Amino acid sequence: MIPVSIQYQAYVWNTTQRKTQYDLEDFLTVATTHFGAGYPSPLSGPQPMSGTFQIAASFCTPIVKNGNEKTIILATHGIGPARAHWNSPFMPNDYNFVQWAIEQGYSVFFYDRLGTGASQKISGFSNQINTAIAVLIGKPSKVALIGFSFGSYTVHSAIALTPEIADAVIPIGIRFNMTGINVNGLVRSFVPRITNLQNSALYGDLDNGYVTWVDKFAQIHNYFKEPNYDPDTIDFTEAAKQPFAITKFLTLLSGPQDTSKFNKPVLVITGDVDYIMCDGWCYGGIFDEPAKTIYWNAKPLSLVLQPGTSHNINFRKNATAAYKVITDFMGGNGL
Repeated sequence: MIPVSIQYQAYVWNTTQRKTQYDLEDFLTVATTHFGAGYPSPLSGPQPMSGTFQIAASFCTPIVKNGNEKTIILATHGIGPARAHWNSPFMPNDYNFVQWAIEQGYSVFFYDRLGTGASQKISGFSNQINTAIAVLIGKPSKVALIGFSFGSYTVHSAIALTPEIADAVIPIGIRFNMTGINVNGLVRSFVPRITNLQNSALYGDLDNGYVTWVDKFAQIHNYFKEPNYDPDTIDFTEAAKQPFAITKFLTLLSGPQDTSKFNKPVLVITGDVDYIMCDGWCYGGIFDEPAKTIYWNAKPLSLVLQPGTSHNINFRKNATAAYKVITDFMGGNGL
């Protein structure tokens, strides 16, 4: 465990804390209702917050050194998986990014976000993207930051606030034209459930602010696309999923966006049929403005649509093709 002291601006939950699955369902219905209905926001603020939290992390470095080990890839997972997203025990030759990176000579630091996996748990009604950003800013110095999904928005906002913390940025499963993200549709297709009520044996220590998607078919709907996944892989990712704070869902797109002060290499990778980021068809402008404006000082800025891939690039068939894009980009830019 690593103690991380942070200061951040947090939105405050200002409505009833849902106690039953029926309560949650009604809340989600209201939250995704057309804005013209005039329902009040469940969040107010932001307000200054601070604290010291225990973060679970792993660090791996090659036994045989080739010089690349001096570059540390700091990896932030998304909503759903914990840090094992990067270091899968299931079919590691196919789905283990850490193993791949080490084989190319790189070191990898990967951690459980606050409230996830083995890291310290806080209320699911207060755990949000600004907390995640503050934790990330608190540790790194001169590394390549990589993120997946929510983790990519965390990395992106951390760079917006402190561009000096990294030598390269690699967001995976992200878009910057926010109007193209169907947040209401995402909430509906997740069909979230309160996790301590869904599985009290596993998640009884969490409050009712932690939720997860309803079953593996909801995960397939949002994260995968036939024919590029295996049912056994889905079973693994479903068994390995972690609850996420409802406020992380609600604050996903609220972090700082202007990364124009970052003048180092940036690689953005999104699947070409990513359901979460572009309703399953990403050729219709996912990399249009403001993608190039946001990173207009990046040297270079590489924008990649990974073919035949939905949101979860890490567990689709031939995931190593995406891994190769990442490490080739790093090597080609002196990292």
